Amino acid sequence: MSLTIIHITSLKRKTMNLPKLFKIHGLATVITAIAAAMLLTSCNGLIYEDEGDCSVVYRIKFRYDMNLKWADAFANEVKSVRLYAYDKNGTLVAEKTESGAALASEGYSMTLEVPAGDYHLAAWCGLDNGGERAESFSTADQSDYQASLDKLTCRLNSKSDAEHPSYSDEHLFSLFHGTLDVSLPDNPDGGEYVYTMSLTKNTNHIRIILQHLSGEDVDEDDFTFQIEDNNGLMAHDNSLIPDRDIMYRTWSKRSGQAGVGKDDTPAESRGIVYVNGAIADLTVGRMMESHRRDMMLTIKSKDGSEVARVPVIDYALLAKDYYEEAYGHKMSDQEFLDREDEYVMTFFLDRNNQWISSSILIHSWRVVLGNYDV
Repeated sequence: MSLTIIHITSLKRKTMNLPKLFKIHGLATVITAIAAAMLLTSCNGLIYEDEGDCSVVYRIKFRYDMNLKWADAFANEVKSVRLYAYDKNGTLVAEKTESGAALASEGYSMTLEVPAGDYHLAAWCGLDNGGERAESFSTADQSDYQASLDKLTCRLNSKSDAEHPSYSDEHLFSLFHGTLDVSLPDNPDGGEYVYTMSLTKNTNHIRIILQHLSGEDVDEDDFTFQIEDNNGLMAHDNSLIPDRDIMYRTWSKRSGQAGVGKDDTPAESRGIVYVNGAIADLTVGRMMESHRRDMMLTIKSKDGSEVARVPVIDYALLAKDYYEEAYGHKMSDQEFLDREDEYVMTFFLDRNNQWISSSILIHSWRVVLGNYDV
């Protein structure tokens, strides 16, 4: 009986054609083929289909559904991702950044190139803006956060002048934050593992509208609008770190036309009066329920007299009941503040340019205030 030596150079793992091999006559040939098949069933074998077929791949997907639509808006809103991976000792082992059109592609995920093990992942998203203008936020120096997770902070890039040592008058780029603990398995047979990180949006657009109850026009240049809070420095877990106060100023101020109902007419014949109001737009950092008495909106006339001073968090939360009823979802105060990122507040002035504190509009519905402590 003669022996036939088989040189296998292109057989595909898990798809080998055994009947074809058995056409080669001879017991030794059959034994050799069976042995080869057994080796091909594992990544520890000699032959496999594609290079890298036995590697383990870890991927991180990102989801931004912490909004009032409860829908994932990551592809539409997040423009850049900066991911940090820390080992169980709190030491940085990997850092990766991606931005641009790739984030909007269907099924986007970021490859995490670290060995198997337990990791704490953190992400700041929206730091990079493609050079459009100066970045709104920045992290601490890498030499600081590389050795300690506690040093992975993010700060608002504020300005300073003679009036205030730290202020922002920019339409801030949207900032998002996320964390995730993962246990990455080691698999000698290879495989792909996908983990999802949920994001929270930290930036908020606040629009303030001033209107005269009398119907008179309001000149935007007659008023200044400012919001003050101590929320310019965020920790790795997205909590606020006590720091210097930030004075948020308007990045846009103009007049605009709006319609309001005349309260002195019967409901069935309620008239609509179109008046010009002063409209001010501001962008502020993360709004926290614990800062109810810290985040204050101040409106002043051009002579410096105070027209209104309002606790922004308290007034923002007046809208929570409406959304809970509309969407059938109960929320804590902080969850509502994290989900909502657009606030429109309309204040009414009397003939003396003083705020009528008994009534305001939040979004498009009226809130009648009794003895409300402001």
